[in-house]
Parts: sequence; structure tokens; C-alpha cells
Amino acid sequence: MSSATVARAWTSAGAPRGRRARERRLRNTPPPRGRARARALDDDDDDDDGRPRVEDMTAREMREELRAFDLPTSGRKTSLVALLEKARAWADAGATPRAEWTREAAAERAMEDAARRAAEERRMERRERRGYADAGGGRRGGGSVVETTRAVEAMKERGASEARREFVVQRAMSESGAGREGWFMLETAENREERAREMILALNGTKLTREQREPLVAWVPRVPRDNFYLTEEDAEGKSELELCQMVGEEDMAEMIQPGYVLVRCTLTQTLTDAFNDLWSVRGFATGGSSRFGKKSYEKLNQPLSMDDQIPRMIRKCVPVVKTDEQVKADEARVEVQEVARAGRQERDENDGDDLRPTSSSEVGAATYDRIEVHDGPFKGFKGFIVSENDDGSVEATLAIFGRDTNVTLTSDEYKCI
Repeated sequence: MSSATVARAWTSAGAPRGRRARERRLRNTPPPRGRARARALDDDDDDDDGRPRVEDMTAREMREELRAFDLPTSGRKTSLVALLEKARAWADAGATPRAEWTREAAAERAMEDAARRAAEERRMERRERRGYADAGGGRRGGGSVVETTRAVEAMKERGASEARREFVVQRAMSESGAGREGWFMLETAENREERAREMILALNGTKLTREQREPLVAWVPRVPRDNFYLTEEDAEGKSELELCQMVGEEDMAEMIQPGYVLVRCTLTQTLTDAFNDLWSVRGFATGGSSRFGKKSYEKLNQPLSMDDQIPRMIRKCVPVVKTDEQVKADEARVEVQEVARAGRQERDENDGDDLRPTSSSEVGAATYDRIEVHDGPFKGFKGFIVSENDDGSVEATLAIFGRDTNVTLTSDEYKCI
């Protein structure tokens, strides 16, 4: 009896039917031979084209490949893995990863806008069913005809005032603001600065930025941590602004302007409308005056220029660039401190000043000579030399009240023991 005959007999005998039953049968069905072969090929260490697997790459390697695709390089490793897999799939399909990423970001924004509009419509429908008049009302029905008329007139007056003010803003922008080029501040939602920066950069290459002389530059100023640094290889050929942009959220000590993104652009009405349509962007940081309006000078929403503040921010946010020798020296210092800390735990309490490493295979005796300070503020303390400076002074680690302390000593303040 063939398998098809058995299947028909089993179905006619009362086998479970319906969508769930079909899904259950599909899950229990073994994969085809071609699918199993594809899964076996995926288990290899490298892809067919010789590229390393994304799961086996470091975060730095992922950022370099994403930078080659002209895609964002910030974020945690999990997000980098997902983005790099998409970029490779787009490239293998013959598409441009940057264009596909921009299209996907636009689709996400459209979905978010649609969800927000749907939520607002549901909220308004609930209020209408409950009989609430406006956003400030809390009782059903109600009020006299005179009160209702006054409320309507007040709403009309507020709307007319807003319309007049918007006209003043647009007129002032077209006459005095259009064509201004420089750095400006865009206000964003709280903790959404990085998302807003990516959405602003996604406008490059679209019809909304055709009037721009140069591509848009967006920057979230972050002060790096004390122990954060860049190697000469990473910093080669980059400006100070580009170095500042390499400080990610996980590498910062503080944010200079929380809730704002700095943008370098040429002000146009098209670009202003595009910024206002971006989700998480609330508009320009504004100020100034205008000769329009009822008063001789009226405060006006004109974008504030930040050109005079940018150099100061760059000086505060630029990270330290270290050579390979400096990186090795820092690693050696950390290693010495760890060895000294481990040795201090094994020493007797009465002999707490012997900080010299016990393993000669780990550190060299010529570099880590034991010393005793006989002059200066650290007189009487003992330790060992970590490195020597060009001016003749040395960097040393002393045991001061049971703690390792890094100090700088001149040649006449210590002696080797």
C-alpha cells in the first residue's frame, strides 16, 4: 500500500483537521534533503565566499565591515550582529546596503507613525463615547449655551493666534533664516538622541537634501571616560570632530547637551519641514527677535547658531589617542599592579612593604627595581619603579597605608634597595 493511500485512509478515519493540525504536521515533518544540506553548509566556520561568520567576529571587526558598507557602527554587539547579517544579505542579493537600510528605517518610522495615529484615534473615540467635550473636561454633557459659546470662541482665538504666529515664523525664516549655514541644535525626546542622529543622517542622498551644499553632519557631544582611548591606527586620517563621533554611549562619562543633537547644515524650508516630520525630533532650539508682529520686537522661533560653541565642545569631547608603546606601557602597569595586589595578600601583616613581583618570568627585574623614598612628601615609603620618563623622573608604585599608589619621583627623591 502506498504512502498516499495510507495518508488518505488515516485522514478519513478521523485524523485531526484544520489549520493547527496542518501546522503541527508540518513541524513534525523532517526537512527536505536540500534544506538539510544548506543547514550543514551553514555550520562551517566560514561562508562560501571566504568571509568569517558574523558570530565569530569581534565588535571592532564588525564596525570596520559596517563602515565599509556605509552603515551605522554604534550600538551593542547584538545590534551590530543583526545589522551586519542584513548588510551581507543585501550585498549578496545585489542591492546597496545603505539604500536598503534607509528604506527599512523609513518603513519603521511609517509604522510607528501609523501606530501613534491609531492610538490617538482610539483615545478620541473613547472620549466621544463618554461625552467629554475637550481635553480639559472631566464631566458629562453639560454647561450652558453661553459657556459653550465662550469656550468655542476662545478655541478659535487661540487657533487664530497660533496661525498668525506661524505666519510670522515662516516669513522671518524665508527672509532672514533661509540660506544660513552652520551648526544648529535639534531638540529630541529624552534618551533618543542616538536614534534621532541616525534618522537625520538617513536624510542624506534623498530629495530632501538636494539643496544642501554638503552632506548633513549630526553629532551627539559625549565626554569620554578617563580610561577611554583610541589607537593611532583607529585615529589615522580622521579630524577631531570624527574622533569625537567615535565616542559611543557605552564609552562616555557624561553627555554635554542631553536631549539635543547638533546638526551642521544649510537652513532651507524643505529641510526644516523634514526635521519636523522626523519621529523623536521636536524642532530647533530657538531664540531671537523679529520686526513683525503686534510689538516692535517680538520673540521669534529662529534656529540658534552654535558655531561659536563647537570648538569648545570638541576640545572637551575629543578622546585620547595613544601609540602602541603607550598602550603596552599601560598594560604592563596594570599587570604589575595585579601582581603586587596578589603578593600583598600573601605577605605577613608585619612585612607589608615588599611589592616587588616574585615571578621573574612575568616582569623584568631591571624595569621593576625596588626603591625607598628618602626625600619629599612620600619619604619613608617603599615600592618599585614602573617606567622611566624622558626628563629623568620615574613612575613608581608605592604602598601607602596598605594601598598601591602611583606617583612620580625625581632622581634625588629615591634610592634603589
